[in-house]
Amino acid sequence: MSSGLITLHLTAISTVSGTITTTTTTTITPLVKRFTATVVIGNILSGVTTIPSTSFKDDSGANLPANGLTVPGSNGYYNVFVNGTLIAGGLTTLTTASLAINNALTIGVTVVLETLSFTATSSSTSTTNNLVVTTVIQSI
Repeated sequence: MSSGLITLHLTAISTVSGTITTTTTTTITPLVKRFTATVVIGNILSGVTTIPSTSFKDDSGANLPANGLTVPGSNGYYNVFVNGTLIAGGLTTLTTASLAINNALTIGVTVVLETLSFTATSSSTSTTNNLVVTTVIQSI
């Protein structure tokens, strides 16, 4: 009698059925800041009006420090108003140190800078309902 190895060959097939319900809640929070300044003769040079951050006041009337302006990131934007009129976006450059307007403004006009930044927070919850796994083993 020859000795041999007997091997068993089986196939397993699993089927998953049921439902999974996922609920996602997203909260978007805006952060709005407004700053006001009056144009003075030292702000105007070569047809450009540059107002340093120290010339601006916040909503509570406090003067801003050097580099105190808020520059919104990719999830925000800013608006500039001169004497209450919205200025086209391509005419201004905002840094933490200053606001530059590509026009020589009139001395004494009021400039309002409004910055808006948004943060989003999301949470998800998944619930399984009647989840069943069936496995069938077959010999080959």
